[in-house]
Amino acid sequence: MYKIFIEKKAAKFLSKLDSKTYRIVSNAIKKLSHFHETKNLDIKPLKGKFENMLRLRVGSRRVLFTVNELKKEIKIWIIENRGDIY
Repeated sequence: MYKIFIEKKAAKFLSKLDSKTYRIVSNAIKKLSHFHETKNLDIKPLKGKFENMLRLRVGSRRVLFTVNELKKEIKIWIIENRGDIY
């Protein structure tokens, strides 16, 4: 099981969401704690300026994160709408 850390910018975006969307996004983030066991999440590695990050797709929202396998930690850097993040 991985520990999840959320950066300030991502937490600020989460705080602005309506309650239904917040619940959907936060449930998807909670599923990340079982990163290698969860098969139904839409996760892809990124290229370009976000090269060492992974992307989790949650509807029209994108969650950008990194995984530290040694410490079993996931750090969420950015959560944004699809059009605003890329």
